Amino acid sequence: MPKLPLNPLFFQPSPKLPLRAIVIIPFVLQIIAAVGLVGYLSFTNGKRAVNDLAHQLQNEITVRIQQKLDIYLDTPHLVNQLNLNAISLDQLNIQATNELERHLWNQIQSFDSIGVIGITSTSGTMVAVSRQDNNKFNIVVTDESTNGELHEYATDSQGERTNRTKIVPQYDFRMRPWYQDGITAGKATWGKMFTSLIDEKVKMMATQPVIDNDGNIIALVNATLTFSQVHEFLQKLKISESGQAFILNRSGELIASSGTTDPFIHNNNNSEPIDVLETKDPLLRLASQHLKDKFGDLNQIQNTSLLNFDIDGKKQFLQVVPFSDRYGLDWLILVVVPQADFMGRIYANTRITVALCLMALILAIIFGLLSCELVIISVKRLKEAATCLSIGNWKQKVKEVPIDELAILAQSFNQMKEQLEKSFVELERKNAALQEADKFKDEFMKNISHELRTPLNSIICSIKLILDNFYDSPEEETELLQQADQSAIHLLELIDQLLNLVQIKEGKLTIEKKLVNLHECLSEIIDCQQPRIQEKNLQLFQPDMSKSIFVKADPTKLKQIFLNILDNAIKFTETGSITIDVQIKPGVNTYDIDQIPIAVVTIKDTGIGVESSKQHQLFQSFVMLDGSTTRPYSGCGLGLAISRSLMELMGGNITLESAGTNQGTTVSISLPIALQTSDTDEILTTSIEF
Repeated sequence: MPKLPLNPLFFQPSPKLPLRAIVIIPFVLQIIAAVGLVGYLSFTNGKRAVNDLAHQLQNEITVRIQQKLDIYLDTPHLVNQLNLNAISLDQLNIQATNELERHLWNQIQSFDSIGVIGITSTSGTMVAVSRQDNNKFNIVVTDESTNGELHEYATDSQGERTNRTKIVPQYDFRMRPWYQDGITAGKATWGKMFTSLIDEKVKMMATQPVIDNDGNIIALVNATLTFSQVHEFLQKLKISESGQAFILNRSGELIASSGTTDPFIHNNNNSEPIDVLETKDPLLRLASQHLKDKFGDLNQIQNTSLLNFDIDGKKQFLQVVPFSDRYGLDWLILVVVPQADFMGRIYANTRITVALCLMALILAIIFGLLSCELVIISVKRLKEAATCLSIGNWKQKVKEVPIDELAILAQSFNQMKEQLEKSFVELERKNAALQEADKFKDEFMKNISHELRTPLNSIICSIKLILDNFYDSPEEETELLQQADQSAIHLLELIDQLLNLVQIKEGKLTIEKKLVNLHECLSEIIDCQQPRIQEKNLQLFQPDMSKSIFVKADPTKLKQIFLNILDNAIKFTETGSITIDVQIKPGVNTYDIDQIPIAVVTIKDTGIGVESSKQHQLFQSFVMLDGSTTRPYSGCGLGLAISRSLMELMGGNITLESAGTNQGTTVSISLPIALQTSDTDEILTTSIEF
């Protein structure tokens, strides 16, 4: 079967983008997105806050109106009850006109909201006292002496009649609607709104019947409210810049308004409540129309309702609350608040946000270009050096760069180049000897090659990824450069181990045993590793090393062993502590009479630990545990094997203990104490078989 030709579209290289675009565009987009999101959330939350504030304001205004109405509307019934109690207790005689006049004249002065207080009998007699605009009080009376007329008299400071101010001919209060409502109800109630024949004001009267012992109604006690007082109260309310409050009855007639609209139509000597749908106030008219459209009939409104409607595209918040009392009153309280009254500051903040967004965008582009140019120059220098190194040009060095992270990488790169050059020369010289190694050592060399190439490839790939604009942000590029720096340092450490391995394999490892102050040697290694310990924020606990303990050992190799063990403890411990302890223990039981004491140095960490089934493998040559806990840490597996062999050659030993994964590790280094400080030095040259 013939092979189909490969489609070249699948193998086209990915498009390359300049580093400037990769750095600046995401940064600018992030700023636009962040500022836009913040502005949007700010505007949305502001609108939500406006809605909440409007509803809170409406609730507050409604509560104030309800409280005012409760007090205002309860007062007439309170006055009626007081007068009824006085009549029932025979403290007030409804037949004694002069007594009634004086009583009512004194009483009305105690109730500022009452316009008229009166007592009307079924026989046609009425005595009342009315409040005047000048805070004076007139007596209104109709009885047999007035011949069916209503007479109004001014009063002096003692409540006595002075001159007559008005006469209403042919007046029979028993034909008035408020009287008929009171007689029909047979209990405390409100009468229909009416226009006073005295002052031509629209009023509402509270009545309560006076019943004799036979159960017959003999009179009505009454108290009158003037609607202008409710209207004035609403006008004094501070709602918002253009918000208004209204009171309607269930028939849609306006009772009172906080606006300038007069709630009544005045025609000659008569005043009638205006229908809200016919008012000239657009806010009141449209709010009422919206209620009727929503509920169909105002009588259907039984609970508090929050509604919205528009006037010329501008949102209005409408709250309607039913108001009623136990005397049959049934009204609606409307509070309308335009959204625009609260949105001025929100719109101002939005304009500020847009201006700040543009400023941030411009600054981001400017600083992005400057910082990007600096990074590009530095990365180009690293690229040139890496390219020369990849073709075998060992003379090329990375020039100094102004960025701290890149400067560290450049320094490490130069050091790596020098070490690699020395290592490759040494490896070429030893190539013939390495060809004679067995299969196990050949496999080891493959691993070494992998360990060498891994950090080197990591460095080259890191630089290439940066130059190819693979990452979108400077933070990711910095992290990649830091990884390359760590790879270079690891490569240097690996090369040092290779050089030691070559000396051991060729039998050229020289052990020079001398008297060594164990505390001084250990203290020197601890001081050397302090920066790494502080960098990882690890706690270090160490013993008092003021006293000297002498052992017979090669000082250089002993320091190398201590350094290797402490380095492993730091490497495999991410958090926690490292504890170093030195103890003197008796020697192992032998046939000798005098047993030599042993100095035991323990280095304990709280790191990743080792499974018990794998601990014995750690001291084998070329072993690096392949587990999920150790895989992230580099190494070739020579450190512990070489350390144990060196310790055995110096007459000591190394042991390792761990309770398991993530339980930490304890390494114990044992050396016999030198009993004679004048012993001669010993020089041993040995080859350690692996």
